[in-house]
Amino acid sequence: MLMFNTGFSSNVFSQYFTNELIGPEQLTDNEKLLTTNFSPKRLKDFSTGRYCARRALATIGYKPSAILIGQNNEPLWPHGAVGSISHSGQFTGAVVGLGSHFKCIGIDIETTGKINADMWDMLYTPAEQDFLNSYTGEELAFYTTLLFSFKESFYKMQYPLTHTFLEFTDVEVNLQDDGFKLIVIKEIDEKNSLPQHFPMYYLQEKNQVITLCYLANNH
Repeated sequence: MLMFNTGFSSNVFSQYFTNELIGPEQLTDNEKLLTTNFSPKRLKDFSTGRYCARRALATIGYKPSAILIGQNNEPLWPHGAVGSISHSGQFTGAVVGLGSHFKCIGIDIETTGKINADMWDMLYTPAEQDFLNSYTGEELAFYTTLLFSFKESFYKMQYPLTHTFLEFTDVEVNLQDDGFKLIVIKEIDEKNSLPQHFPMYYLQEKNQVITLCYLANNH
């Protein structure tokens, strides 16, 4: 089973992934009201994401309930829980945690090979581009996707805390001895509320890259 190994017990941190598409029949009535103008693709993505979220929430003790949408299209989690949902078209997943242990969580899922060289200046810092230039072929496709996904999961993690919009080049991912870490290089007012750097986690399932970033309460 595909799972992140974060060291937290399953009764405070839970995750659920699927490569199947789940229909809207499992949505609550209030969730269905939100989807009346959704395209068929968006409806399947939304429905599958909510299904994954409820499966993950059940592991940490929550009964099935509606997960509505906030002002910035973020999932509105039940009281006492934080989490994140992502989908790539091929894969969907949700990660949740108890608010007593986590301030915020971000997850992202991407399909490798979708980033072209003409996108690099918008997505990557000069240091990141130097790192990427040491790879070619399938390795390059993987690492360009990985760094992009790290930034996406970090953004989803930090926004509920800072309410700050960040460009891709406002943060930088570095490979260190014990893995990848992300730092915020832009000076923002809310920077003091964040640690100096964030450990980043990732999984790979065929051509799917899944990344995770979280801020624990004991940072």
